[in-house]
Amino acid sequence: VYFAIALSGLCALGAEVIWTRTLSLMLGPTVYTFSIILGVFLTGLGLGSSGGAWLARSNPNPRKMLALCQVLQVVAIAFAAYMLADFLPYWRGNVDFPVSPWRGFVNDLARCAIAILPSTILWGASFPLALASVASGKRDPGRLVGEVYGANTIGAILGSLGFSLILIPRAGTQHSEQILIALSILAALVIQRPSIKTAGAVVAAALVAWSVPAIPWQLIAFGRRLATTTGSWTPLYVAEGMNSSIAYTKYDNVTTYFHVSGKTEASAEPFDMRLQRLLGHLPALLHAKPKSVLVVGCGAGVTAGTFVVHPEVEHITICEIEPLIPPA
Repeated sequence: VYFAIALSGLCALGAEVIWTRTLSLMLGPTVYTFSIILGVFLTGLGLGSSGGAWLARSNPNPRKMLALCQVLQVVAIAFAAYMLADFLPYWRGNVDFPVSPWRGFVNDLARCAIAILPSTILWGASFPLALASVASGKRDPGRLVGEVYGANTIGAILGSLGFSLILIPRAGTQHSEQILIALSILAALVIQRPSIKTAGAVVAAALVAWSVPAIPWQLIAFGRRLATTTGSWTPLYVAEGMNSSIAYTKYDNVTTYFHVSGKTEASAEPFDMRLQRLLGHLPALLHAKPKSVLVVGCGAGVTAGTFVVHPEVEHITICEIEPLIPPA
């Protein structure tokens, strides 16, 4: 049970990292988006905990119910993946029709709730069921709660670090969601004895994991404007990094565009090239003898490259938070 609730915490925080990355593409990479995700996440945990506490009191076999929550989590995680990849990004919302901020807020809140509420309710229910599974009349309740909470917290820490620093940059969000499904079924297996039913659950979980869709490259490129973007676009390079998701596209097979987390950062359009070069030429011309240059944010590298034509410049340093961008 301790191992299962640790895996539950690991999956919960790992999923929050994945969903924050995907929903920030859909809603915009802002503190506003993160606060919505966190609010929905905590609401789901609260609702689930209330339901789990009721089940723990009324059900004679809380261990079985805990295992069932982990099995249902397989379906809930796959449902969230499908919603975030194939359905919710294509909601038009009020992107180009800003009548009221409340309309946009309700729209964004609804997207978050539809995708992540089922899973968070199940994770919330898992904690009181885990407590009831290991409880006995002879044990100190405070120590018991501390042990279960400690196992859950250790798993949560490992999940947040592992998925944000290792799995998403190396495997991407699609494979990370598949790993979440595998860990959820593992949490169910360590509680229940092996049987034909558990073998069937493993096969079913494998099929569900295999069907998890990848997020569309258009979401990485256009973000919340995906549903309203028109024209002929071709992906040249798409990748998910540690901090950002990036894409290079070609418009009408002519103009190259560079996108970071749902926003166009640079392009080869003449007006964009003038702006990107101006950002370099202005400070270089205003300074009497610029020798060392610091460029914060690599972008497409045009601004940094502008300084090369100024003979006084001896050294150019570029600071970029996403490791994928400069080589790309």
